[in-house]
Amino acid sequence: MLAWYALSAVLLCWIFPAYAVWPLAFVSLAPWAVATLRTSRAWLAHWLSFLVGSAFFLVALRWLMPVTGLGYVALALYLGVYWTLAGWAIRTAHRHGVSPIWSLPIAWVACEFLRANVMTGFPWLFLSHSLYAQLALIQIADLFGAYGVSFLVAMINGVIVEACLRRWPAGVAAPHPRQLIIGSIVTVLFVVATLVYGVARLQQADFESDPSLRGPRVAVIQGDFPNYSDPNLGAAIDEVVATYVTLAAQAAAAAPDLIAFPETVWPAYQNWEFVERERVAVEGISAGTWGWSKLSHDAISNLARGNYPAVNAFIGDIEERMRDRSRADAPLPRVTAASGPPVNLLVGSVAIEIFPEATYPRFKRFNSALFYDREGVQDRKRYDKIHLVPFGEIVPFRQATFLGIDLHYWLYKPLNALSPFSYQGRVEYSLWPGEDYHVFQVHAGDRTYRFGTPICYESTTPYIVRNFVWAGRQRRVDFLVNISNDGWFLHSHELPQHLAINVLRAVENRVGIARAVNTGISGFIDPNGRIYSRVVDDQGRSFRYGVGGVVGYDIQPVYIDRRASFYGATGDWFAAGCALVGALLWLSAIFERWILAIQHRISALLQRARPTA
Repeated sequence: MLAWYALSAVLLCWIFPAYAVWPLAFVSLAPWAVATLRTSRAWLAHWLSFLVGSAFFLVALRWLMPVTGLGYVALALYLGVYWTLAGWAIRTAHRHGVSPIWSLPIAWVACEFLRANVMTGFPWLFLSHSLYAQLALIQIADLFGAYGVSFLVAMINGVIVEACLRRWPAGVAAPHPRQLIIGSIVTVLFVVATLVYGVARLQQADFESDPSLRGPRVAVIQGDFPNYSDPNLGAAIDEVVATYVTLAAQAAAAAPDLIAFPETVWPAYQNWEFVERERVAVEGISAGTWGWSKLSHDAISNLARGNYPAVNAFIGDIEERMRDRSRADAPLPRVTAASGPPVNLLVGSVAIEIFPEATYPRFKRFNSALFYDREGVQDRKRYDKIHLVPFGEIVPFRQATFLGIDLHYWLYKPLNALSPFSYQGRVEYSLWPGEDYHVFQVHAGDRTYRFGTPICYESTTPYIVRNFVWAGRQRRVDFLVNISNDGWFLHSHELPQHLAINVLRAVENRVGIARAVNTGISGFIDPNGRIYSRVVDDQGRSFRYGVGGVVGYDIQPVYIDRRASFYGATGDWFAAGCALVGALLWLSAIFERWILAIQHRISALLQRARPTA
């Protein structure tokens, strides 16, 4: 029986990028579900589900190991619980005569929804992500979200499970015989309806041939600089800076409407509130930080204006400063042109706000997106990342108290010591979350376009992207620019998986997405979910697993979609409904267990109370 559980884990490992053997998705859950329903002992089914589910996540999320070994194992064990919850739900439903054709998709989507939201959420490795390249099958995401695609996949698995149970009956009560026939018919109709809807939606917007759907031309810049918690292993700052600004200058020669850098490509506080204010003594901010941040800000401003001599002077200055610590084998690249056309720049940076008079905190740091116009002037409003990654960007209980107990001291400090970026607690690494989904504007030709900037992991979170694009039925932006720094995960399967998840976000919200990612994969996705361009090397590769990334840039128009999105307007109603049904099944199981236990105890007491003959 264990082999059946393990088979599902193996099949699931193969359906996601970079392997992407997507047809296996339609059978991947069946061995586990059959084994779960045929196991007579409930505790054994639950524990095997947990162990095999945890093993699956340990394998599929192994790209997390270089960042945090302890966190990676803890996350895999936590996610394994959802396999147990799904198995518990389908066993409960089966005991009440409900076929897995119905219970499996509901239970699986309920668990996907919960793990996307509980404890800030981890919406990774959904069944729907395996179908990112099958455009006709994923268009229903603008109705039900990515959860609807997962539901379809799980429903097909449920039909296979029910057919297997006819041949090998389960140890719990079997459902009505007609459910296999009815369920098979309903599933076929669902698949046909999905394909019909998908083809119709794809034909509604021909982005390639319709000039009216072409928005501004965006250049995405991609370096290849893996990140490490030990800074001595990463590339030197001078090499990173020189590579990115020279790539951006090369892209500027084609006069794009916007050039996008990845998230926080080099450490500097470039927000105008910091670089334009008078220096003050603040504990935790060195004197050199002020000067370096001002130099970085000026370099980006000059780059936006096309003042390349000033940009080259900045490269030369940092090269001289870093001469003893640099690991560059050759002189740093310079911008070869004497000047260039002015361009709009989107830059990922750490922003800082200072409160010299405060006791704690004396400053707040944010993971931000900054916009520079063609005159080199930074937008007075920035976007600060709202959904921060636990222990990667934020540690819980920073300013929390409970019943008068200072949790900052008792919980925050010990937890901060576990963060891979706190150097055993010596550094308070935590950032502060933003509060506003700020929308930038860019002028292209005679039009003005609005765009949002989900940062890194935010693009995987359905409600974050939806809040960027939609306010009810009102569209807030024309396109999105996802800036990310995936260098923390080296050249692993995280890169194509992150890109695949963005495909579902594009379809859900009918929005074009440009991605600028350190180490990749940078590129462009149209509102139908088609990846129509990527940053590639001279052999057409967008990344090389375990070997190295690609350095370069790509310039493409982002496509503008005026179609409505039912999902964008209404949100996760479908997944929440599945979660409600799942909760009823779990509560039913708990209630029945208590009732049976009470009945057993009452019967035992009555038996003892009877007089003996």
